[in-house]
Amino acid sequence: MHTLEIKGSGGVREQAGLIRIENDHRVTKETDNQFLFEYQRAVLLALKAKGVLNEMQYRYAEEKLTDQIK
Repeated sequence: MHTLEIKGSGGVREQAGLIRIENDHRVTKETDNQFLFEYQRAVLLALKAKGVLNEMQYRYAEEKLTDQIK
C-alpha cells in the first residue's frame, strides 16, 4: 500500500508526495496483469483528457492494450 500526503489548499497548487510504501513487491505482468492494464489505461485516459490523444488515437491505443492482456 502506498501512502500519499497532499500539501496545499484553496488557490495554492496542490502537491502529492509519497511518504511510505507498505507490503512492497515487484509489479510484473505475471503477478499484477490487471493492475498494469488499469494503470496504463488511466494514463491513456489522462492523455485524452489533456488533448494529447484524440478519440480515435485513444480507442486505438486502448484496443492494443486490451489485446496485450488476452
